[in-house]
Amino acid sequence: MPYWFDGNNLIGMSTDAARADRRTRVEFLSALSGWLGAGGGRFLVWFDGDDPADMTPPPGIMVRYSAPESADAAICRRLREIGRPGEVIVVTNDRELASRCMKAGTNVLDWNQFTLKMRARSTAPPRAARPAAESRRRANRADKTRRTPVDASANVDVGEWLRYFGIDETD
Repeated sequence: MPYWFDGNNLIGMSTDAARADRRTRVEFLSALSGWLGAGGGRFLVWFDGDDPADMTPPPGIMVRYSAPESADAAICRRLREIGRPGEVIVVTNDRELASRCMKAGTNVLDWNQFTLKMRARSTAPPRAARPAAESRRRANRADKTRRTPVDASANVDVGEWLRYFGIDETD
């Protein structure tokens, strides 16, 4: 799944400050590259302005500069242009941008939610070892000869599914 990051918002720096001190952008991109191993998906970071130093991002991370428009405007414009905005997760702490992205049908996480999700993925046992999934597989193997229709009104343990997908239930 593609993740789009609102770069300047997440590093907490204006365009001019980030241009004056490139280390913050480099450190942010380096921190993101650590999450790639957690099965994070594809990472695209949108920074405001341009990059006069032509910085090379770490492998696996793409960077776009939004000049002459803001990164927020570039993100929203691009979401309108793609065919499936629901397949993108925008990571931002900007409530206004988050609201605009959700209205466009996009999933949104703030930085804390993103890091919790990545931590859950990196420490979660393989899917085959998850107890609920294993018990379902055993039941299916034991009951191969008997097929019954699925009861759509059956209770669903939403908490179990949230944990399965690494989503914090308190959100």
